Amino acid sequence: MDAIENRFDELVRSSARLVRAAILRVGGRAARHVEDLEQRVYLALWRRFQAEGGPPQEIAAAYVYRSAVREAVRELRSLPPEEPLAEGLDPASPAVDPERQAAGRELGERIAAALARLAPDRRRAVAAHLQGFEVAEIQRLFDWDYQRARNLIARGLQELRQQLAPEVQDE
Repeated sequence: MDAIENRFDELVRSSARLVRAAILRVGGRAARHVEDLEQRVYLALWRRFQAEGGPPQEIAAAYVYRSAVREAVRELRSLPPEEPLAEGLDPASPAVDPERQAAGRELGERIAAALARLAPDRRRAVAAHLQGFEVAEIQRLFDWDYQRARNLIARGLQELRQQLAPEVQDE
């Protein structure tokens, strides 16, 4: 295996969770073929490696994320409109509780609004943490040292709890 393949394998290993999270976030249940979409993302990244005549110095996590989002959106566009309902998402289904959906949507909106009020680096760290990334992954993702990533997450979560606490008590 040559240096290009080694760098590419490292990219695949280091970005696997990011790619899967982006696909699932955008595609939701419609992203049934997550592995296929992941392969499309990696194929696009491999083509970039080849087009540049070797591995770029750094492929930013944002580029990898955008590639995953792009493939998930393409998949959604290719689905017929009735297909998601065939998967059990029929609004008339007794398994779908509208009140629970509304409450979940409202909570999500409150969390998003509270996140938007955080300082930019804290917002990025907390958003990544809430998506399931570990401190070491966030450290690599944003090129921070371990202590900075850990502190941004901890302080950001504390601030987020403080912002949401009055809203939760009102209910």
